[in-house]
Amino acid sequence: MPDIIESVTSTQLRLEPSSFPVLIEHAARYSDLDPSRRIGRDALVRWFEDARVSVELDALGADLSTRYRSRQFKLLLASVGVEVIAPLKVAGRYRIGVGVAHIGTSSFTYTYAVFAGDECVATGRSVSVYVTDEGPTELPADVRAALTALKVEGAEQERAERLPGRLVREAYPFRLDIRTRFGDIDTNRHVNNVALAGWYFDALAELHLDMLGYPTGGPLDDLSPSSLHVEYLAEVHYPGIYQLRVGVLELDASSVRYACGLFDGPRCIGLAEAVGSHADADGTTGDVAASLGAWRMRKV
Repeated sequence: MPDIIESVTSTQLRLEPSSFPVLIEHAARYSDLDPSRRIGRDALVRWFEDARVSVELDALGADLSTRYRSRQFKLLLASVGVEVIAPLKVAGRYRIGVGVAHIGTSSFTYTYAVFAGDECVATGRSVSVYVTDEGPTELPADVRAALTALKVEGAEQERAERLPGRLVREAYPFRLDIRTRFGDIDTNRHVNNVALAGWYFDALAELHLDMLGYPTGGPLDDLSPSSLHVEYLAEVHYPGIYQLRVGVLELDASSVRYACGLFDGPRCIGLAEAVGSHADADGTTGDVAASLGAWRMRKV
């Protein structure tokens, strides 16, 4: 996969519903809720996947869709990110805005926004790569034209630099072993991107449990990250056992930025970053912040 890093941050431009060429009605489901009784971050990654696939099948046109379904080419996900701006509840309906933010040589970037009425309550971005039997390939003229028709003006974003040491397993102090499940694999015969995003949330929850002493019912809801960005560096297969590593990148008075790495032996096959709060149940930050400080990334 090409080295593509597109991060979602709180400073990302929040567009109005009318800015998006496609708006998709989406009803929340009970199964989308997390323990806080709000729509989970991993559920939003699934919402974006459903919207992306729907747009691609419609926007590509009959000829391109036939080629796509006959596997003459693939659109593989290189990265995805989500940021929750306001709580999403199961009641009511939402609209997902979808558009193309950037078109490169062999890849392109989608931008997403979730609206409750006209209020933007979540944003996201993803990078897809056009792949044939020869590997990543320059976008054909007809695909480029279809994507251009979905362009969202003003949605470009600077690419973030990957920090040194992120590909080194020993740089991450916390370890969680994960065994793939048959239900994780998708039609491409590898572990689905949404399932992989869920792995990173699981690893962060395990870190929080370790800090809190494994309370019944799981860690504090306030420790759940508000944003997650995932890079897919290589395919993850079934069956298999992988190491998921976590470390703390930054820690300030109220928030924490985590780094995650997924490893097949010593080889890094996936990366993620997440940002969340570290308030204690009483609203203070002392004990949790001190515990998180012990899990800072190591210099390698």
